[in-house]
Amino acid sequence: MAIIAKLLGCFKNKVHHHTDNNNVALYQEQEESMYAFYKRIETQNQLSTDFLSFQPQVSVYVRNSLVDWLTSLHFSLDLLQPTLFLAVNIVDRFLSIEVVPSEHDLKQVAIVALVIACKFEENWSPSALTLMEEDEDGYSQQQIDAIEKNILQKLGWKLLVPTIHSFLVEIFYSCGYCDQEFKDMAFFFGEVALNNYHATISYSPSTLAVSAIYAAMCVLKKSHDSKQFLNTNQSHSKGEITFCAGMLQRLARMAPTGKLMITLAEKYSDQILILHSKK
Repeated sequence: MAIIAKLLGCFKNKVHHHTDNNNVALYQEQEESMYAFYKRIETQNQLSTDFLSFQPQVSVYVRNSLVDWLTSLHFSLDLLQPTLFLAVNIVDRFLSIEVVPSEHDLKQVAIVALVIACKFEENWSPSALTLMEEDEDGYSQQQIDAIEKNILQKLGWKLLVPTIHSFLVEIFYSCGYCDQEFKDMAFFFGEVALNNYHATISYSPSTLAVSAIYAAMCVLKKSHDSKQFLNTNQSHSKGEITFCAGMLQRLARMAPTGKLMITLAEKYSDQILILHSKK
């Protein structure tokens, strides 16, 4: 609750200083502290390196396939974008500390993780019981409640963790980016990273967010902005950003034909057309 109160306090300060032209310096200081706050929480909640190596029944392919399926479910329910990022974050963090005995159990964990994320991000929450109706084994509400309680306990009830989406939104806000085409392209690269296990374990959410923005700048030929962005970003090295951005672009170009990014290709068809037209 203390963390939630602190974050809500930051947002309140943002709104206040944004409407008070006499407090520009204080507003900029608050912007910086918000990003620093996210970074601190990120450091405290880093995923274990190659956490799937401890999962006997969950391979990289299975995890990536699950994220694609979860993306499809999220898309069909017309949920908010941050809900998906948080749901995948919950699944990955759970997999990093708890062995899941089968792919079937993993799917149930993913459904409950999505419901948990909805409770945190949405104004409504789908019923896990309804989402599991097609399951041939069948689940009772008590069993679903037990799965949810187990997930929350294993995660130490920590849900307020910054995701790739959190950092993207914060950077957009603090830097004043309002070009919708550019933002959509950056979000596309952010979801590409979300769908790839190796990207998830190799880079922090903040690094992936910064790299997604830089990749979007490069694709949309914003050379002046990209150079300035690299020069002014002090949280990550230029080499790290350019390498990671290049990786995201290569993965993104695979979306139309990749078996594990089917929903992504559907959601971001316009961005994929732009990506391939500007090789």
